[in-house]
Amino acid sequence: MKVIYSAVMNVAIDNKTGEAAQTGALLRTITRLFGDLQQRNSACCDVQSATQCSILTTLQREGDQTLAALTRTLNLDKAWLSRSTDDLVEQGLLVKTPHPNDRRALLLRLTDAGQTSAQDLDAQLNAQSSRVLARLPEEDRAAALRLLTTLGAALQAELDGEVGFGC
Repeated sequence: MKVIYSAVMNVAIDNKTGEAAQTGALLRTITRLFGDLQQRNSACCDVQSATQCSILTTLQREGDQTLAALTRTLNLDKAWLSRSTDDLVEQGLLVKTPHPNDRRALLLRLTDAGQTSAQDLDAQLNAQSSRVLARLPEEDRAAALRLLTTLGAALQAELDGEVGFGC
């Protein structure tokens, strides 16, 4: 009896290990493919780089931020991000204003032109997502959206350090 139980447990462990490896590979592939598609749309953005497009859409979605907060949000090098925001200021898409609560910090805010540019890019990205979803069988689309919502929440929970997060 112990031999059968042990064999079943080994198969279950092997299946879970295989499932984890498959899940990891799928998530990395989907992330890469989605990133590649967004990069292509960023090439159509009216600014000079994908980083600048990310800055515009992040500020539109999340509101004004300090450079330090934006660095954490986008997970980019602060010096690189600073140069990119300076370029956006020169293009008239972004302004840097004194932070109301911290004299050492500047608040990054989209101008009206920056808002328009971010909205245009967001519309392009949404249209692209709709085209991708339209490639799924119609009966799978609602389930795909539910699963993406659940997956997004699970990923955010990992980032927020809830139980199970860590190396």
